[in-house]
Amino acid sequence: MDFRLIIAVFCIVFSSQIVKAQKSYNALVYEGNKKFDAKEYEASSSKYLEAIAEKEGSYTAHYNLGNALYKSKKYEEAAAEYQKAAKLTKSKYEKAAAIYNQGNVQMQSNNPEKAAELYRQALKQDPYNEAIRKNYEIAMLKDKEKKDKQKQKQDPNKGKGDGKDQKNKDQSDKGNQKKDQQNGQGDKQKGENQGKPDQPKKQENKIPEEAEKMILRDIENRERETARRILNKKANSMPQSNEKDW
Repeated sequence: MDFRLIIAVFCIVFSSQIVKAQKSYNALVYEGNKKFDAKEYEASSSKYLEAIAEKEGSYTAHYNLGNALYKSKKYEEAAAEYQKAAKLTKSKYEKAAAIYNQGNVQMQSNNPEKAAELYRQALKQDPYNEAIRKNYEIAMLKDKEKKDKQKQKQDPNKGKGDGKDQKNKDQSDKGNQKKDQQNGQGDKQKGENQGKPDQPKKQENKIPEEAEKMILRDIENRERETARRILNKKANSMPQSNEKDW
């Protein structure tokens, strides 16, 4: 057989194998998507794994597998697939989607600080994506709320102690005021006896320092309550898996 003919036959066989493998990969991803749409997440995961076996360096298979695992609440495994997917694409939008879903995993795992950082990274890739921006804001609010609760647990008597000190301060101020009034009356009587009455001094309307601190704390508490209301208002949008239809 001619050497050139051998090469040609080999190329044809090799090409047909590539085409067959490609068709198999596409078919497996397609079947996985159908199972996913039917909410058969375990079955869809199996199909995506088969597709990865056919084509290891595929963004699509790893990303979709991450979505299936996410829906199955296997968050650590889902995060690993999203990380792989982010490394397998040069598209900034595909990379943003993979990083964004890593943020969703962290929100489900009650790590809002880490989630906010991941959403921020996703916004660098896709700065005009409103879904990412909204989840970033929610994660920031959640993180602040979580840290505030931790502070209260670490020092639960802080608020109570401040209230007690203020009460003692108020009682002391009342006692001093009563004493000053009595002294003023005595001075007035003395002045009348001498024919030279003293004019009472005009008191300044100044808020005590502790009372001012209490007002500031009250304002801060109201701001926190407003933040909680905003958070609850937006809670329906947090967080959603960003499935891609391939």
